[in-house]
Amino acid sequence: DGSMVVQVLITSMGSNQLQVAQTRKLLDLLAHTHVDFEQVDGSSDAETRNKLWGKSGTRSYPQIFLDGEYWGDLDMMQAAIDNEEFKKTFATYIRASGIER
Repeated sequence: DGSMVVQVLITSMGSNQLQVAQTRKLLDLLAHTHVDFEQVDGSSDAETRNKLWGKSGTRSYPQIFLDGEYWGDLDMMQAAIDNEEFKKTFATYIRASGIER
């Protein structure tokens, strides 16, 4: 189903060092957990960025969206991994090649 997608809102024009570090860490976490995701660069796609910011209610980077709905940020991702929520929430987004079935 084409709608099953994880989007990560980032900015490639990061001047805020904390944002840059959080974005790198979040992308690393997603890569290590084999989540299939697409990056949305808010600095080059203002229309999509504003639409996503409207859904999350916060104008920050990075943010995670599942099937177009706001899910959370790096802190929420780390908490989900720590408390086992991650596998339940992200199971449908994990690449088949990356997980033992």
